[in-house]
Amino acid sequence: MSSKKQRNAARRKTDRRESEPAKHPPPRYLWSLATLSDTPLAAIAISLLVYLRCVGNDFVYDDNEMIVINHYIGDFAMVWRSFVNDSWWFRNPFKLPQSAYYRPLQDVWLAANYHLFGLAPPGWHLAIVAVHLIAVWLVFLIARELTASRWTPIIAATLFGVLPVHAQAVVWPTAIPLPMSAVFELAALLFFIRRERDGHTSKILAPLFYALALLSHESAVMFPLIIVAYAVLLAPPSTSEAIPTVAWRERLTNAAIAATPFFIELAVYLAIRLCVLGFISRLNITSHMTGAEELLTMPSVIGIYVMLLVEPWRAGPVHPVETVSSIASREFYLPMLALVGLAGSVLIAMWNSPRRMLYLFCAIWIVLALAPMLNLRAFSPLALIEDRYLYMASAAWCVAIAELAVRFVTDRAAPRWTLAAATALVTAVCAGILFHVESFWHDEVALFSTCAEMSPRSNLCHDRLGLALKQRGDFKDAEQEFLIAQDITPDDGANLYNLGLVHLAMGRNQEALGEMKRALAMLPDAPAGPYVEYAKLADSLGNAAERDDALHRAESLPGGKEEAELGRAQMMLAHRDFAGAESLLRTAIAKDPRNPDAWTMLGVSLVSQGRNAEALDAYRQSLRIRPDPALERIVSQARGR
Repeated sequence: MSSKKQRNAARRKTDRRESEPAKHPPPRYLWSLATLSDTPLAAIAISLLVYLRCVGNDFVYDDNEMIVINHYIGDFAMVWRSFVNDSWWFRNPFKLPQSAYYRPLQDVWLAANYHLFGLAPPGWHLAIVAVHLIAVWLVFLIARELTASRWTPIIAATLFGVLPVHAQAVVWPTAIPLPMSAVFELAALLFFIRRERDGHTSKILAPLFYALALLSHESAVMFPLIIVAYAVLLAPPSTSEAIPTVAWRERLTNAAIAATPFFIELAVYLAIRLCVLGFISRLNITSHMTGAEELLTMPSVIGIYVMLLVEPWRAGPVHPVETVSSIASREFYLPMLALVGLAGSVLIAMWNSPRRMLYLFCAIWIVLALAPMLNLRAFSPLALIEDRYLYMASAAWCVAIAELAVRFVTDRAAPRWTLAAATALVTAVCAGILFHVESFWHDEVALFSTCAEMSPRSNLCHDRLGLALKQRGDFKDAEQEFLIAQDITPDDGANLYNLGLVHLAMGRNQEALGEMKRALAMLPDAPAGPYVEYAKLADSLGNAAERDDALHRAESLPGGKEEAELGRAQMMLAHRDFAGAESLLRTAIAKDPRNPDAWTMLGVSLVSQGRNAEALDAYRQSLRIRPDPALERIVSQARGR
């Protein structure tokens, strides 16, 4: 009887509890710290705000060749030919490969942006900033998968969003391969982590995104090893791993099986790369580094990459490093000792941490992401170290630093506001530095002025600054930069040729002719264009023999016949032989109707003959192929008249 009473009493208590109104958690506000920590919105908003500065930047360096003067960028061939040729095929389709890069999705991106924005730089900049914001979001999601802390994901994403070392990758439109590839790798990693929870969808999407990463940038070749590292160190244990003696062996086996699809994709990619380029990797033609020197220089290069992550104010367009040729050199043993000491300290600190597996995974991720960039002989001497090469590695760096900061505050039972204040301070400092670094890429004069300041003994920096000043019309300062470059490297024919061009612009034609002639003698592999320019100058000075010899030399080179025809047409226009120029240009257009320069010159010859309506049609044909603001103004004025 007593047990029955007890059951009835328990039932009445239960009924009373169920009849009581449920207690709801206190309401969350959109602006509360708790709400902001659960979404990447704050990180995305801060990153977008800081990067808005670059919207006013111009095209610089490779942008001009890959976008502005790329005759194929508006053509469907830009897409399909990029999958069967190297990434720079459009520079000279008659002599392939033009580079050691197979990045078809880069060219697809350029073509898509051109059709969306034309040659207006703001649209291009906003597009690549959008890619960066996607990467910020993915870093947040991955950090949430890897850590249990509420604050680590938002801190990692915010730090990644404003890291100054990302400026080069995000501000420079043709640097899109690195952020694009990183976004695809991060997405592949995220879906791989979720594969057991999300089922077949994630198992399909992870390899798909990895394939896209490989087609964006060759550094993605190391990603399968990142997958293996995660599967071994951080993947949830299976029920059969209860026996410690077999746990690690089983984890290695499971990791190898899980990473198999990625390794198969990698093998297929390497086969395609070999078929398209004719090689997997090759030495850069401007590099004179030996294999031994490459190994001895690596500690300096790695040391600078570490400092770029730790000291954000070092971010910039160039980081000169001297080639090390002796093991007794301080440029070898000092960085090596520093790296060994750093690695030892990190290992000791990780071993005593309950989160050591996460830190070890992040360290492996950083090393693997940087490994392809240590093939130093594949880069030009000035590009051994580039900020953008840290883009993928920095994601792991930001996750590790954020988790360390959260653990430090938590272990010391410090108030939560101290973590928020420290995060805000670091974010403000990095954002301020990033805002300043973006100005380095404002235009070519700003870019190469910074390069010449950071690397004063680089003839390339002074030569490119001279070209930028010449383009601006500042011929005197341009001449000075070319002379500095000549003093650094007297046997540089390209620089001497550019000096001749600036003297031509200054009206010193005879001096320019001699410099261009000497330069072409130094450049046995010069393309047809410089010979045509030399021929036009010789023609203007009445030197018919030099003119004809240069034109014959141009015609013997790949694609040179077409350029020589256009050069002859320009000379006819200069001699007021408008009918002869028209005949040559119509022949050239019949061979290549996609040449905007031929259509523009045809318009000039027709205007000179008083055939304005036909000239207007020729100008319109040119604009359909390649927008040109100056020509658009001419057409607009003609249409008004």
